[in-house]
Amino acid sequence: MSEQFSEKPELLPFQQLQQQLSNYIRDPENRAYKPEHGLEIEQRRLDIYAELFFNNLYGLFSQVFPVCKAIIGEHRWQQICREFLVKHNAQTPLFHELAGEFLDFLDNEFSPQPTDPEFFLELAHYEWVELVLSVSEEEDLIACQIPWQNIDLTAKFELSPLALPLAYQWPVHQLAADYQPEEPEQATTLLVYRQCAQMDAGQPVSNIQKDSIEFIELTPLLYQWLVALNDHQSAESALEAISQGLELDQKALQEFAKQTLQQLMAKGIVSQV
Repeated sequence: MSEQFSEKPELLPFQQLQQQLSNYIRDPENRAYKPEHGLEIEQRRLDIYAELFFNNLYGLFSQVFPVCKAIIGEHRWQQICREFLVKHNAQTPLFHELAGEFLDFLDNEFSPQPTDPEFFLELAHYEWVELVLSVSEEEDLIACQIPWQNIDLTAKFELSPLALPLAYQWPVHQLAADYQPEEPEQATTLLVYRQCAQMDAGQPVSNIQKDSIEFIELTPLLYQWLVALNDHQSAESALEAISQGLELDQKALQEFAKQTLQQLMAKGIVSQV
């Protein structure tokens, strides 16, 4: 049997030129653009284009990850944005999806410095979730007002696609330039959701409020229950699954579950299937 070798095809001349130009734009300090005679670009124009390209990316990431930038500082933030540009091969040209590419870069290609905070990746993920929810085209659940005593735990409930239960090692919702705690002993569990703006009939367009991204702090048990809701045939079976082995008053637990569902249904976060 003859061996087969897979080699990358040699780039055509125009592809080599494109590659050389893109390498320079990504990393102008360490890459050169030196095409054949007649294909040169004035250095001033090259530098303007490279700067515009970087500034667009820098501006986008600064807008999506403002707390990350504030905590890590201007100089280091610029370094990280440049490192993304040099190392990461983005798979999308869409600006709102590039934030997800940045998160992938932080998780797989980023070279942190000793002075970078340990919570940096988690904080970036939390800020990215806010973007994902704000641009999501998923339909909102209809808010429902119902007395908690009338809620049937044997029914199946599901979370809104615009509500995400999240668990972090760090208190990402509290982190700021002036608040960077030591490693906490207990995980942070949150429900992050998009709160739809209420719109009354006849309300002037100028007075219509925008949707907002909100969060609710959860206990670890409540977090586990919300995660389990979609995978169980009833709210009751989900509750039983996460409370096994715990010495809890079942009647009090069920009343708490009903009251919690009532509050979440009123916000359009949970609905009965």
